[in-house]
Order: sequence, then C-alpha cells, then structure tokens
Amino acid sequence: MKKIAIVIFIILGCNIFIGKAQERGFQISGKIDGILEGTLFLMSDEKGKLEVLDTTSIMNGAFVFTGKVERPLSAYIMVPNSKNYIPLILENVNFMLNIGKTGVLIKGGEQQDILNQFSKINIDLLEGQNRIQEEFKQAQQKGDKKKMQILQKQLENVLENALQQEKMLLQKYSSSYAAAYVIFHEMKQLEEKFLIDKYMLLTKAAQETVPGRIIKTYIEEWECLTEGNVAPDFTLFSSTGDSLSLYPLKGKLKLIHFWSCEDIACSQENVELLDLYQRYHLKGLEVIGVFVGNDKQKWMKTLIEDGMIWIHGFDENHRVADLYHVKKLPTIILLDAENQIIAKNLFGKDLQRKIGEFLKKSK
Repeated sequence: MKKIAIVIFIILGCNIFIGKAQERGFQISGKIDGILEGTLFLMSDEKGKLEVLDTTSIMNGAFVFTGKVERPLSAYIMVPNSKNYIPLILENVNFMLNIGKTGVLIKGGEQQDILNQFSKINIDLLEGQNRIQEEFKQAQQKGDKKKMQILQKQLENVLENALQQEKMLLQKYSSSYAAAYVIFHEMKQLEEKFLIDKYMLLTKAAQETVPGRIIKTYIEEWECLTEGNVAPDFTLFSSTGDSLSLYPLKGKLKLIHFWSCEDIACSQENVELLDLYQRYHLKGLEVIGVFVGNDKQKWMKTLIEDGMIWIHGFDENHRVADLYHVKKLPTIILLDAENQIIAKNLFGKDLQRKIGEFLKKSK
C-alpha cells in the first residue's frame, strides 16, 4: 500500500472560542496532565527556522506565557520529553490550553480557530489512514487480494475527501494568515503544480503575509529549476573524505542522483545506474550521487555493497535536496557541460535513451 505524505498538527478534540483582545498583548495559560514541573518553550518557525520566543516554568502542572505581537504569528509550544508540539497562531488575546495524555484542548483567537479547522481534517485523515492500513495488513497476511483492492480504493477516497475539505476551507478563509500558514507547512511535501494551485486560492492579503511571501519565493526558486535553467552549485562532503562541488566537475553530461539507503526503489536504481555508468562514463557521462540521510556508516556500506563506483556526496541536513526541491527519492536530474538542466526524473529505458542520444549528438 502506498504511503501518503501528510502534514499533521497534533491537536485533538478542539473546542475553540474567540478570546477577548487584551491591550497588553496575549496570555497563554494552561495545564499539563502528568508533568508537575519542567520548562516549556514557546517557539516560532515563521522565518523558516525555529526561533525561541519565550520560556516558562511548569509549576504543579500549570504554566503561563505572556507577550505581545504586532500581527498574527505562528508559534509552537514544545512539551518536555515529547516529540509532539502544540501549534498556535499568536494574536493579542487570551489562550487557554489543557494538555492531556490523549489530546489538547485549545481556546484562542480567530486565526487559531481557523488553524484548528484545518488540523481537524488532517487528524481525521490520519485516523482513517491508520485504520485502513491495519485492515490492509491483515488482508495481506491472508492473501485476500480482493479485500486489498477495496481497501486501496477506500484509502484513495479518504485522501480525496480530505483534499476537498481542505480546498473548501482555503476558499472560505482565503484572506487569512492561517490559510497561508497551512500551505507554507505543506509546501515541501507538495508537487509544484498542486502548491501553485493552492497558493492561487489565497487573496493578495494572505499572499503578502510572511508565510505567503515564503511560499512565493519557494515557487520562484522551483521555476529556476525547470529545464533550460542553470542548476545551482553545491558543495558536499565526499565519499573520499574531500569536498565535492558540482561546477568544477567535468563531463559532457552530468547526472545528479538523489537517493537514500532506506528506499527499495533507490536500491533498484543503483543497479541500473551502475550499468549506465559503465556504458557511458568513458563517452562523457559523470554521475554524482547525493545521499540524503544522516547515517554515514550505512551510506559508506551501501556504496561498497552496491558497487557504486561513481562520485558521491553526503547531504546530511538535506540542504542540497532542499535547494533542488527534491520531493521524493530517487530523483534524477541531467545537466549538460554548462550545468544547464536538460531533463528531470527520467528512469529506466527513458533515461538510457536520453543519455545515449545526448552523448551521440555531443561527439
């Protein structure tokens, strides 16, 4: 069963009311079940990276944040000893949070109310996906192919329903900061066409918010990565212990291969790339493997086991993958000698044909 990438805001059972605006700013008051003391962090990633806005102490399971914002601002409360976070859109109103073991009850302002409506869609999608995947696993164990096909169709319907609900909310709240924020959080998981479609649902006011401007910049960066444009240079740690940069590499044709050890499709692609490399390297093909992951030891082991004898770089923080807007692995990008993009995501016979034709013309 194919996996579905979704953005999940961890909020359950949200009953919201719009708090009365306070001239002094916002106040976030809350309780946490099971944690009597500790430190909470109020953080924001509106500018594309996490920034600590404030910290506060938990006393007898209760906490308070206070502050003031000039406009709506996306933020998170990080819970001690947990990977979960509580998303907020700060406005100068009172917030009330009740953080339980099974969910979070939030009462806040107008933008928070909108955000929670989007979050509810994602939560319902996650619950539906988990239920269907469990049933699919059971059907798979029994070898019930008919049931598996039915469940696959159900999963597609659940996803389509969630997408339609989200679109309706984007249209309803097209002028809101929250709508732009939701798209901002999804953008790196979306194919560019779908991202542009969602972005165009926003009014000018929403497009000019901070998350709206980040989305616009992201789309503009992607447009610079289409065929005919020059690919951006990068430098990575190489498998030989030196630094590896794209532009200094010589070759009539450069093939950038973004991959990971965990993906079966990547392992299959490694076999095909070895054949292409052996066939075309002396004719001008240079292959640059970009490993997207954090495990250097596993990376080096895979290079040896799969016989990956071409050039390799280690993209530990996904910096180059993000630079090239890589959405899935493996991803392949073909460049000419001047680093101009000539093709993207060709595989199998299509990739072999393109390489053969290009090198034949460039003799």
